[in-house]
This record gives sequence, C-alpha cells and structure tokens, in this order.
Amino acid sequence: MSPGTGPTRPRSRRPANWGSQPLGLWWLLPVGLTVAVVVLFTVGVQQAGYVIAGTLALCAVLRLVLPRETVGGLLVRSKAWDALTLLTLAAAVTGASATLVIR
Repeated sequence: MSPGTGPTRPRSRRPANWGSQPLGLWWLLPVGLTVAVVVLFTVGVQQAGYVIAGTLALCAVLRLVLPRETVGGLLVRSKAWDALTLLTLAAAVTGASATLVIR
C-alpha cells in the first residue's frame, strides 16, 4: 500500500439520495388521508375511498412533473416507476370504492 492511500471502502448499494433527502411534498399523503378520515365520518366510506384515490393520483402527477429536489419523500425509484405505482394504487382504490355497497 502506498503512503497516503488508506484502505478502500466497498461501494455502497444504497441510492444516491439515501439519508439526504428532505421530505418535500411527502406531507400530501398524510393530509389526504386525514381528509379521507373526515370524509369517512361525515359523508361515507365510498367517498372517503375516492379522496384517497385522488390523493394518490395527485401525488403521481406531481411526481411526474416536478424535479426530484421538490418531490422529496415521494421519490422512491425512477420517475416512471413511482408514478405508475401511485396510479395503480389509485385505480385499485377507485375500483374498490366503486364496488362498495353499504346500506
């Protein structure tokens, strides 16, 4: 080993933004869920599901159009993968809410 060079550390397999990412727009999800709980107790289950689906769809759109510095906690994988996952969840919640029959 030459002087001035220490042992090399193996490269980490963590994403580049690991540990340094601010929350950004992550707060939209808990706010949307809080609104959904209020709607659940005031209006009904079906409408609360639609609020949750709308929150997920809004987060998907924001993930697609905003830069990575702004989205913060909504950034998990690639832009397309994150948006696809959120839109799939929104569609699933919408489908489940639409089929509810509560009397």
